[in-house]
Amino acid sequence: MKFSKYFLWVGLALMIILSFYLSYLIWASPTVDDQTLVEETEESQTEDEEEEDYIAAEDVFLPIKTVYQSEDQTQASNTESLLEDLQTDISQAAFSSLNIQNYDSTEQLAQQTSISDGIEMDYASSFPLKKYIDFFGIDLTNEGNEEDSSFTFQLIQIDFAEEKIRFINKDEQLSAEADIQSSLDSMKDRLKEDSVDWYDVVQDERLDYFEYFNEQPVKLKKFSYIASSRPYTVFRDSFFTNPDNLRSNDDTENLNIYDGSESMVIEPDSQKVDFQGNTSAQEEFDPYRDSYQYIRKLGTNYGSIRFLDSMQNTLDYHIFVEGFPVFSDSEEGKFSVEFSDTSQEGQRSVEIQANLNMIQVPIPSDSEVEVPSGKDVLEDLYYTGADPEKLHSLVVGYSWENIEDTGVVDLEPDWYVQYGNSWHKPEDLMQQLQESGE
Repeated sequence: MKFSKYFLWVGLALMIILSFYLSYLIWASPTVDDQTLVEETEESQTEDEEEEDYIAAEDVFLPIKTVYQSEDQTQASNTESLLEDLQTDISQAAFSSLNIQNYDSTEQLAQQTSISDGIEMDYASSFPLKKYIDFFGIDLTNEGNEEDSSFTFQLIQIDFAEEKIRFINKDEQLSAEADIQSSLDSMKDRLKEDSVDWYDVVQDERLDYFEYFNEQPVKLKKFSYIASSRPYTVFRDSFFTNPDNLRSNDDTENLNIYDGSESMVIEPDSQKVDFQGNTSAQEEFDPYRDSYQYIRKLGTNYGSIRFLDSMQNTLDYHIFVEGFPVFSDSEEGKFSVEFSDTSQEGQRSVEIQANLNMIQVPIPSDSEVEVPSGKDVLEDLYYTGADPEKLHSLVVGYSWENIEDTGVVDLEPDWYVQYGNSWHKPEDLMQQLQESGE
C-alpha cells in the first residue's frame, strides 16, 4: 500500500513538471522560428496558387474534335471533357517504338490507315509530334530517327482492332505508328458515357479522304452573354518581363505602356491590344513553347483558351465555348502570337495581338441554330472555284456578334474555312472567289 502511494506521488510530480515545461514552450519560447515558418508557408502557398492559375499545356494544346468509328455508325464530338479523358488515357498508355512510313499517294495513305473500329482526334492545322509528346508526357520513343524531330501531323488515330496508335500527315502522305501495349478498356468505356454529345458524320472521298462531315444539318445552341472589358493589367502582368516597373504615355489617343524593349498599345475605342517585345535567340527557336509561356499566364481570366492553328511563325489561340472556337472580326476571343527576326544579335521579336473585350455573364436561352451539312459547304466551295491546295481546314465555330448599344454579345454557330493564311465564313469566301475570278 505504501509503495502504491509512493508511485502515485511520483507520477503526479512528473505530470506537474511536464505541464510546466509544455507551458514554457507555448508561452515563453522565442517566436522568430514560428514567424519564419509562417512566412515560408505563406510564400509557398502563394507560389502554388499562382501556378494553379496558369493554364496547363495539356489544356491549351488539346485536339479540337474526336470521331468514333464503329461497325454500326460513325459519330463525331467536340465535347471537351471527352477529349481531355481520351488524351489522359493516351498519356498513361505504354507503346512500342514509333515507325514512320511514307506512302506514294494520299489514296494509298488513306487505304493503309483505314479503320473499322477506333477513334480519330483532329487538329485544325499541322502539329509537331515532338511537342505533342512533350506537352502531354507520352511515353513514345523514336529509336534515334532524326525524321521524327520534324514530323508533323493533323490526325491522331487509335485503332482498336489492331491496337495501334497512328499520327497521320495527310499533306505529306506520312504516318508514324506504334503498337499499344496497354489496355484500351478505359478509352472504350469513355466513348459510351451519357455526357458526350455526338452527331452523325460521313466521309466522302471525292471531297476529302480524311475529313468527316455531317451529312444532314445539325442544331447547335446559340449563346448570349453580357460582355465586359478586362482590365489591361491582365495583359500587362502576363506579357511584360517586369510588370512592376513600367511607364505610360498619356499624351496620345491610345494608352501606351512601355519598359525598355517591351511596349503595349491599347486602343480605347476597339479595345485592341498590341504587345511588342523580345525573346532570347540563344536557345533553339520553339514557337509553340515560347508562345505558350505568354498564353499560360492569362490563367482563367478568359475561360477556355486553346491552340487553333499556326502559320509559319504565327500561332493563334482562341477561346472555346462548348468545345468550339470563337471567331471575331476585331480579335475578340483571339490571341495571335507572331515571332520574327530582329537586327539585334541574340534577340527575336514577338508581337501579340488580342482584345480586352470578353464574354462574362451568360444570358439563359433555349435558342438553337441549324448548322448546314459540312459536306454541302465543301461541295459549294469547290464548285465556286476554291483551290484544294489552299483549303486547309473546315470547322464549326461561334461567330462573335456585338449587339449595338446593349453590352450583349451573341455567339452563333457557323462553319469556318481556313483558306490560305486566314479563316473565313464559307459564304464570304465564295463571294471573294467570284469577285476575283479565281
